[in-house]
This record gives sequence, structure tokens and C-alpha cells, in this order.
Amino acid sequence: MHEIETKVLEIDPKSIAEKLKILGAVEISNEKLVVDWYGPKGLTHDGDDPWFLRIRNYEPSGKKEVTWKAKSEHIGVSRKHKEINFTVSDESSVGYLLEELNLEKYAHQEKKRTSWKLGTIQFDLDIYPGMPSFIEIEAESENDINEMIKKLNLEKNETWNDGERTLIKGKYNLDWFNMRF
Repeated sequence: MHEIETKVLEIDPKSIAEKLKILGAVEISNEKLVVDWYGPKGLTHDGDDPWFLRIRNYEPSGKKEVTWKAKSEHIGVSRKHKEINFTVSDESSVGYLLEELNLEKYAHQEKKRTSWKLGTIQFDLDIYPGMPSFIEIEAESENDINEMIKKLNLEKNETWNDGERTLIKGKYNLDWFNMRF
């Protein structure tokens, strides 16, 4: 499976929620995510990772998910990468397994996320501690993403087609490796 997405920065969460509702988007979740990141030992995990694994715990629903992602390919204002997701019942056991396979846990984040769907397009509004909110738009094409940016009147907002790590560290000078509320 491939994912095509971009982030639109420094948005007003209330305004975006209202605009999405007017467009007919349906809210599908509103949760806190606790995320632990794993990768090969010995890397700086500063962009040199050929791939990564993450374990996400959704609160309050209790959903637990493991994701493997390949390195991204940048396409215009978006990025594309291979991704494999599956749910698990015990994230602690998965973490122990990954460590036994000689991977290391190198980062921990917490964020609040509200998600909507509009047809095949997904919107994820993310709120991290200590930085402005952003919305990630995931669609089947970059054209769909650009169309939604226009419909949400976000053409003047900066977009970010790289990962959250580079956004958090590079733009906001925060410690991506340890973000907690």
C-alpha cells in the first residue's frame, strides 16, 4: 500500500473542523496517540533510517497498531511511501519482540488527533505539545490534496511534504525524540 499525503501548517483547529463539517466530512476519531518508534541499532535516527517501525496506542479506544514505513519519495507538495499496518492486542509484547530482534526504541511521542473522512480523503488534525496545530491531508493523488487545500481556504498556509520528525525538529526546534503532554 502507498500513502500520498501533505501537512498544512499553523491552522486554526476550530475553523478547520467547521469547514470540514460544511464540506460533508465525517469525524471518525478523536483520541490521544501514544507512539513509540523502533529502528536498527546504531543509526542516529535523524533521517538516516532506511525504514522504521512504530507502535501506536490510541486512547481512550484502546486500539493498538504497528506500522512499518519505507523511506518517502517526495512528489510536489506531497510525499509517497510504502506502508504496512496491522493491529495488535499487546503493544508491550511487540516492543519486547522488536528489542529481541535487535531493534531499539529511540523515540516517544504523545499527540492529540481528530480525524475526518470525505470520500476517499482522510484529514488528521494533530496537536503536539508546544507547537502550532497542523492538518495532514491523505488522498489518492496530489491533485486531490491540492483541491482540498483550496476548498479549505488554506492556500496561504505553508505545506510540509516531509515527516513529522523534520517538522518538529527543523521548523519548531523541539525534541522530537521525547514529546509528552
